[in-house]
Amino acid sequence: MIYDMFPSFIALFQKIPYHLTLFAIYYLAWTGTIRIYYQQADTYFFVHRRDLLQGLKKWGVVASTGLNVIKALLIAIFTYLLIKTISPSTLPLLEWITFYLALFLFATILGKVIDLHWSGWKRKLITFAVFLFLGLITYLTVDQSMWIVSAVLLMLSFIIFFIIYLRTESFIVDMAHNEKVRQKYIGMIFYASEYVHVPRSSERNKPLFFRRSQRILEDRTPHSALTELFFKYLLRNSRHIFSYLQITGITIVVIGYLPLWMTFGLFMAFFFFLKEWLNIVYDELVGHPFLHMHKGKKLIQEHYQDLVTRWLYYPAVGLVGFVLLMNTLFHFLMR
Repeated sequence: MIYDMFPSFIALFQKIPYHLTLFAIYYLAWTGTIRIYYQQADTYFFVHRRDLLQGLKKWGVVASTGLNVIKALLIAIFTYLLIKTISPSTLPLLEWITFYLALFLFATILGKVIDLHWSGWKRKLITFAVFLFLGLITYLTVDQSMWIVSAVLLMLSFIIFFIIYLRTESFIVDMAHNEKVRQKYIGMIFYASEYVHVPRSSERNKPLFFRRSQRILEDRTPHSALTELFFKYLLRNSRHIFSYLQITGITIVVIGYLPLWMTFGLFMAFFFFLKEWLNIVYDELVGHPFLHMHKGKKLIQEHYQDLVTRWLYYPAVGLVGFVLLMNTLFHFLMR
């Protein structure tokens, strides 16, 4: 079955714009990481054992770099074969692997150096600017075949930033990153369980909308009050807003590239996935200790969940359904 479906997948990839494919490959170059196994409780011990601290950092960086090299090589080989399959081009194998390896390592170490010197919105702004700059270099390298020049510059820059990172005190940053990785895997276990409620925290100190908690609905029934509270809970957190827009936007974009028979399957998956995501946000809201006291009472009832989430569910489903309808009409009209 996989062998028979392979030509259809190749035809699907061929419809994707070349620049979009190159951007996806470039984005994978930012997935490297350097992990050093510190614990917060080790702070006082390392005050008297600076040599051990430097040793742990050195070998942690070496081990992480080795893993990044393997990961970069695998991605480079796979993407080269993918590009050659869907769009035969003049990409040289050795030059492409060398350039992508240098790009992957440089982006990884540069991210650590940025974390050392900046924080908050400055770190995000600088990271975004560097992301665009390296993306421009990648595009020029592929377009103008500047493989050797770009690879040499990236490797020299990687060595320089590597030395800077090794010689700079980075215990707090490394420890925070290590703890974040540990908590990520622990959180995945709890999020997979339907019996453990773990609401995700937001880094914002102030809400994005409705900072003064202005009234949205004039009707003050329990149902309308909970609906208003759900709107404010979702819109005040940028993570919820972006997730809602990402789920809807990505589905709309993918519909334009998939074969017609697959778009209907995608619409059905979106139909259920968005509903489940809104239910998760609703459960986070009513899981608050203050509202948990009213479960089963007048304020929060079981049938309120569908009534509250529909105000965000129906517009997204209607928009995606409209795009699917127009895509179907254009498909038959263009034949």
